[in-house]
Amino acid sequence: MTNKSQPQHILKLSAEQRRRFVDSFDRVYSDIDGVIYTLKVNVPNADQAYAALKRAGKQLTFVTNNSARTVDETVKRFAKANMQVEPEQIWHPAQTMIYYLQSIKFEGLIYIIASPQFKTVLREAGYQLIDGPNQFIDDTYEDLARNIFDKQPVRAVVIDVDFNLTAPKMLRAHLYLRHPDCLLLSGATDRLLPVAKGVNIIGPGAFASVLVEASGKQPTVLGKPGRALGDMLIQQHNITVPSRVLMIGDMLAQDVHFGRMCGFQTLLVLTGGCTLDQLQAETCPEHLPDYYADSIADFIQLLADIAPKAHV
Repeated sequence: MTNKSQPQHILKLSAEQRRRFVDSFDRVYSDIDGVIYTLKVNVPNADQAYAALKRAGKQLTFVTNNSARTVDETVKRFAKANMQVEPEQIWHPAQTMIYYLQSIKFEGLIYIIASPQFKTVLREAGYQLIDGPNQFIDDTYEDLARNIFDKQPVRAVVIDVDFNLTAPKMLRAHLYLRHPDCLLLSGATDRLLPVAKGVNIIGPGAFASVLVEASGKQPTVLGKPGRALGDMLIQQHNITVPSRVLMIGDMLAQDVHFGRMCGFQTLLVLTGGCTLDQLQAETCPEHLPDYYADSIADFIQLLADIAPKAHV
């Protein structure tokens, strides 16, 4: 791991630095959106880069905050990027939520603000969910009250990506959180979601923060950069030396912060939610990566240049 305050471009390292870098990690945790593909476009040669990492003996796991696709849909999207990835290699926010609920032996009713895909995964795992209101309501306090006040024994509020989020859903969630035993569980925390290079839309983190402020409860974050997610990954993969993990992503506040929080090495790629200007303007130490690259495809050249000496 570099000790320099400014991140280093992996293709600007000396030959010896490149060898030390490649030899310094055994496992890669990689984000997906903005690293391998955007909404419709594949990152050129990303498939070759991950193939090169695999040939170099690196173990690959993909950690996404995107719950709009199921794991099976994500596997199919990988295939369109010419990558064969097994479902077990993907850590998806809904599946992580299930791991956590199982670990705390949660039993009770869940009020959920999330995508239909996310809800399906939790229901299939045996959890009882309620949601809504899913219809338009009249602009009167009387109709609002009918839709947000009830006596359901909700013991957890889950918030993730919901493209049909409404004010009544947020108000209803806040009312449940008044109960002292009601948990606040958050999936993705992205305040901005990159949908194309240079194009971001508001993400679920902005809405989750409203519930945090209104309820006074700190959420358990089960997406990046949640510590609970990091602990589960470390336990699942029997990681004893976190610094021998490389976290690759395209977002400073999610991917890089997550990696640094967990003690991983971090690498930012500039194909998604962060530009070089934004990286150079970043002043928060927790958001500064150890390394950066124009694209994940830079690993093709990096590994080709050192292959004869690094892997005899």
